[in-house]
Amino acid sequence: MRVLLAGLVAVGMAIAGLAFAAPANAKTGFPSLEVVSTSDCDYENSGELTYAVSDLLPSNTYKVTLTTVDGTPVDEWLYQGVHDGSQTTSVAPGEYRLALFEQVSESEWALAAEGGSFTIGACLELDLSVSPSCSTSADGSVMATFTGLIPGDEYTYFVEGTDTSRYVPFTAAGETEEVVAGDLPPGNFYVYVQWNGSTQQGGVYDWRAFAIQPCQPDLTVTVTQCTVAGGTGTVDVALANLVEGVVYTVTGPGGSTQQATAQPSGVTNLTFPSIAAGTSSTVTVEGTWTVDVPYEEPPFIGGGDFVPLDTVSLTASADVTLDPCPAAVVPASSGGTTGLPATGTDPIVPIGAALLLLGLGAAVLTVSRHRATVRVRK
Repeated sequence: MRVLLAGLVAVGMAIAGLAFAAPANAKTGFPSLEVVSTSDCDYENSGELTYAVSDLLPSNTYKVTLTTVDGTPVDEWLYQGVHDGSQTTSVAPGEYRLALFEQVSESEWALAAEGGSFTIGACLELDLSVSPSCSTSADGSVMATFTGLIPGDEYTYFVEGTDTSRYVPFTAAGETEEVVAGDLPPGNFYVYVQWNGSTQQGGVYDWRAFAIQPCQPDLTVTVTQCTVAGGTGTVDVALANLVEGVVYTVTGPGGSTQQATAQPSGVTNLTFPSIAAGTSSTVTVEGTWTVDVPYEEPPFIGGGDFVPLDTVSLTASADVTLDPCPAAVVPASSGGTTGLPATGTDPIVPIGAALLLLGLGAAVLTVSRHRATVRVRK
């Protein structure tokens, strides 16, 4: 009996072991779906999605579906005979949902897990803008601002134009970079920037044409006023920002003209002497700059609506006024009487003169009378 009982216990334990032992490929939990990573759209019109599935039952069939947030199907991936898996795929910009379904019949699927929603951001757009200065010789510059960069990626920019050809590779430190190209003469130019990682036909680039304008002249006028009656004044002219190679005409008070050109010191000085007092006039500066090399449109698409330089008028003006000269003074008389002004229209002057003559006549008459009187007494 004991042997029989022992045998029954052994058989029971064996059956229990078969009942509770899990097969090697059986799932150990519920199926799961996880969005591992996403990246926004790059220059090549798509972002990227990476997801992972786990704890699948190898004997069952599963599918992962990608839909828009409103339920429109985008893509799906089947899994059969596997315990887990992952997938990386290109996805256009937009908002999406990810879900895992398990097949329960030939035509029926049941939701097994949700991966949640995610967004692929808008595609990057490589762009640039320019901010140029003026130039008098080879002292102009342009600031180029590149936007839509991928940090860590390699780029190259070019500056091409009048007496200029530059090629500069760089690694983007951020999404925006500013660079300055200096020592530019007046003329027409363009900046071109390209992404060196492009696989698209034609590449990923942007460009802008721009002009370095010849600087307009800076005019300073100094007036020396008349200091004596009947004198004249002087007008001194100082010119800066004159463009090398341009001959300027400076018209002074009274219409007289002088020629001026750029000087090594940066300032050109002229003098207009003997200017009539009590007058107002305008000093003008005029010159003309003409481009040396005509602009040629580069063979790129885009670039904006650029109007190239051809001929540029360089002008400046300033108003000047000379005050009247001070009045002359008549020397004082021997009797100590203060001298009267020799010029002017003060009505007191002729009246005073008449009274003076009348006084002299009365004195003569008195003397004559005295003398007559003396003569009678004799």
